[in-house]
Amino acid sequence: MISRDLAQVAELYRQRSCVENSLHTPFISEDEWRNRVLHMGNDLQCLVACIGDQLVGHCCLTTYQNEPRRRHAATIGVVVDQRHRRQGVARAMLEEMIDTCDSWLGVSRIELEVFVNNTGAIALYRQLGFSEEGRMRQYAYRNGVLEDAVIMARNQEAMA
Repeated sequence: MISRDLAQVAELYRQRSCVENSLHTPFISEDEWRNRVLHMGNDLQCLVACIGDQLVGHCCLTTYQNEPRRRHAATIGVVVDQRHRRQGVARAMLEEMIDTCDSWLGVSRIELEVFVNNTGAIALYRQLGFSEEGRMRQYAYRNGVLEDAVIMARNQEAMA
């Protein structure tokens, strides 16, 4: 992700469905996105998906380089513009991040949280080798209601 993408990332997260399915709050500014990226430094890997000049997806992987006992693990999140869902955008970004973990970062465990009613995302994560590890009750507010989420993980050794 480069600086010129930040405005479009901020715009992507203004879509209600992108906010609803992430832990972000509405109306995060371009400056706040810039600060987040700069603050995370090397612990953050971000990808954007574009069709022409239009940003249609955002995927971030956060590693634990400053936590010696968790250096093998990372968390991942992905959002796709509501007009471009179910077209392979999320899959492409996730596959690229998984390859980055496997081939370049030494990350053998990738974790994520997903709201229980986001069945499309859960199905995609399963196809990519993630498995459910537990349910977190009343995990986060979503449209004024505490919603449950599932924690899923992909362990490289289980894929071999």
